[in-house]
Amino acid sequence: MADYGFSDIECKIITEQIKRRKAMREEFLKQRTNPYKHASEAGYVFDGGIQRFMSLKCCQFDNFQATSRSAMMGLFMVVIPMFLYGTLVYNERAQFERDCRCGKIKYRDRINKFA
Repeated sequence: MADYGFSDIECKIITEQIKRRKAMREEFLKQRTNPYKHASEAGYVFDGGIQRFMSLKCCQFDNFQATSRSAMMGLFMVVIPMFLYGTLVYNERAQFERDCRCGKIKYRDRINKFA
């Protein structure tokens, strides 16, 4: 497998993953096509891992604990960018308004005009 850029260990890992995926697929299809197995479960195959993940996502907000790290992330990812963007827009509009009032920009050259 050196021709493909994989070492022997990586190739062995990949083949094990393929075998495991194939076994899981066969087990799922076996359970899915059994007409008597899942009649009481509304016809779908119950997967414990997916159920745990969905339960985690459902209760994620209830179990949230604010820390200084989460507060800083909120500050740096929400508050500061909004403040900087607002300041940028305000300064740009104020400069445009000053230019219009001083006569640097003619009325016919403006983007928003009535005529």
